[in-house]
Amino acid sequence: MRSKIEYPGVIFKVNEDVVQVKILQKTACADCHAKSMCSLSEMKEKILEIPGKNNDFKEGDDVLVTGAASLGMKAVLLAFLLPLLIMVVLLFLGIRFTGSEMIAAGISVLSLTIYYIVLYFRKDKLTKEFVFTLNRR
Repeated sequence: MRSKIEYPGVIFKVNEDVVQVKILQKTACADCHAKSMCSLSEMKEKILEIPGKNNDFKEGDDVLVTGAASLGMKAVLLAFLLPLLIMVVLLFLGIRFTGSEMIAAGISVLSLTIYYIVLYFRKDKLTKEFVFTLNRR
């Protein structure tokens, strides 16, 4: 398994303490020769903000955005697996204790809403944990 994630990108904007990098995020099948016949291939343009003193980069520079592979697993855990676990557990507990599927579903959805609100308010802490670096290509 790879120990780091790398995305090629282009410097979009350079500020004093943040560099914005435009990357092309694509699915695994985006390079397939049959992608015109398939609806699964997808490419999105994303802009990443890389904090730090990056005075040696200019707009238009080709760069490689690098991060630890464990960041990807942690992101999947926080964004998908943990909320799914919370929702399913609370759904079954809600059905067991209230006897109503509608109330249990409402509790599950409310718990997800609260979870994502808490995640949103912790974004500053998460930004410090999810660190990417820039390297020239």
